Amino acid sequence: MSLHYDAIVIGAGTAGIPTAGFAARRGARVLLVDAADRIGGTLHLSGGNMSAGGTRIQEAKGIADSPQQHYDDIMRISRNTADPVMVRAAVDNAPDTIHWLLDIGFEMLPEMPVINHGHEAYLVARTYWGPELGLSVLKALEPWLRESIDAGRVELRLNTKLTGLRQDDTGNVLGVVLRGEDRVSRIVMGDNVVLTTGGYTADPDLYPMLNGGHPLYSLGDEFSRGEGIVAGLGAGGYMRGADLMLPTFGGVEDPMRPGFYLGGIVNLTPQYRQPWEIFVNREGQRFICEDADSVDARERALLEQTDLRFWVIFDQRIKDEAPGLLTEWPENPYEGDPPAGHTIYDTAFDAHPDFTRAESLEELAIKTGIDGAALGATVAAFNKGVAERADPLGRQHHPLPIATPPFYAIRNHGTAVKTYGGLAVDPSLRVLRRNDVPIGNLYAAGEVVGGGLLTGNSFCGGMSVTPALTFGRMLGDRILRWRRNEAAAE
Repeated sequence: MSLHYDAIVIGAGTAGIPTAGFAARRGARVLLVDAADRIGGTLHLSGGNMSAGGTRIQEAKGIADSPQQHYDDIMRISRNTADPVMVRAAVDNAPDTIHWLLDIGFEMLPEMPVINHGHEAYLVARTYWGPELGLSVLKALEPWLRESIDAGRVELRLNTKLTGLRQDDTGNVLGVVLRGEDRVSRIVMGDNVVLTTGGYTADPDLYPMLNGGHPLYSLGDEFSRGEGIVAGLGAGGYMRGADLMLPTFGGVEDPMRPGFYLGGIVNLTPQYRQPWEIFVNREGQRFICEDADSVDARERALLEQTDLRFWVIFDQRIKDEAPGLLTEWPENPYEGDPPAGHTIYDTAFDAHPDFTRAESLEELAIKTGIDGAALGATVAAFNKGVAERADPLGRQHHPLPIATPPFYAIRNHGTAVKTYGGLAVDPSLRVLRRNDVPIGNLYAAGEVVGGGLLTGNSFCGGMSVTPALTFGRMLGDRILRWRRNEAAAE
C-alpha cells in the first residue's frame, strides 16, 4: 500500500465505484477501500430502481419527459422537503448517468421505463431497473472498475475499516486511519478523502439515536454501520435530515437477525394485490384505508403508530379464497419433507413468531398483545361495512367479512430501507462544518449524505441509486483536484 494517493475513497459501493473509476480515468492514483469482502455495498440487496427524465430510452418509446418534470415530481411527492439545489443537480445529470450505464453494459429490462407503485408514483414512466435488480447495476460497474484496477490506477483494499481521519491544525483532512484484517491501524495520506460508506441501517444503537428513538427494522447491508458519518462528525461536520425519517409500509422481522426484516414476504400494495384483510394497530384500530392508492398516505399513517407496528388480520375463509397474500418463504421449518397439504401459510404460521393463528378474536388479541375489546369492535364495524357496502374508512374493496375461525394475524414493522440523516454537504459535495464552511479535502456522496437530502420526508422512486451513481461520477470526473494535476496544468 502506498503512503500517499491523489484520492482515497472509503466505500466501494454505488457512489464509491464511479468516484474511483472516473478519478482514475483522469489520471488520479486512487485507493478504494471497503469494510466488506466484496465490492457493491447495498447493490447486493437493492431493488436497483433508477429514475431519470429525458433519456434516450424514453424518447425511443415516445415518452415525453425532462429533468424539469422529474424535479417537479420529486418536489410534489416530498412536499417541498427535499433540498432543491441538490435535487436539481441530481436530476439534471441523471439522464447522462443512465446512458453511461447502458454504454458500459448495463442490462435493462425491455419494458422499462415504467411507473413503479412501490413508492408514491411519478406522473410519467421514468423508473428503470435490470433483471437482477441491484446486481444488474453491479454487473455493469464491476468490469468497468476492473479496467482501472488492472491498469494500476485504482488500488482496491477489502476487509478494511475506516477508524478515523487525519487533519492539520486548520482542520483540513490530510488522510485516513485504516484497520485491515491484521487489525493493525495504518495512516494513509491523500489529497482528497471521499466518504461513500452508506448509511447506518445495520447499527441498532446508532439508528434510534439519530431517528427520534424509533427502533431499527431494516433491510440494510450488514456493513452499513455509519463509520463514514461518525468520522465526518469527528472531523467537525454535522448531520441534517434525520427528522425527515419515513418508514416503508411493512416488513416481517427475520427471527435469525433481530432488527432486520425478510423482504418480499407479505404483499400489501393495493396496485398489485387488492386487500381482503384489515390492518390494525396495537390499540386494535384500523388506522388506514387498506386500498388507499397513495403509498405516501400509508407510510405517513404508519409513522404515527406505536412502535411503527401493525397487524394484518384475516380469517380462514379469506385465507382460502383470496389471492395469495404471502409471496414466498425462505426456509422449510419441518424435518425432512413438509407434511401433506403443506402450504406457504403453514410454513409461516408454524415457523415465525410474528405469524399468529387463534380460534377466536379474543385469543388472537391475547397472543398478539392487541387490545381485545377494540379489536372485536373494529372487526364488527368492518363486517357491518362489508354487509352494507359502506366501509367506515371508505374502503372500496371488501369482498368478505372476517368471521370464520381460525383467525390470523401477521405482525409488520415500519422498515428502514435507507437512512434519512447524513453529513451536510454543499453542491460540490464538500462536507460542511456547522457554520457551513467546507472541511478542506473532505467529500461525501451516496447514503452517507442522508437519504432525505434528495427525497425529503418521502420516498421517491430511483432517488437513491441514481444520485449515488451521479454524484460519484461528478466527483471523479470534474470535482476532485489533486496536486499532480495542478502541477501539470501549470
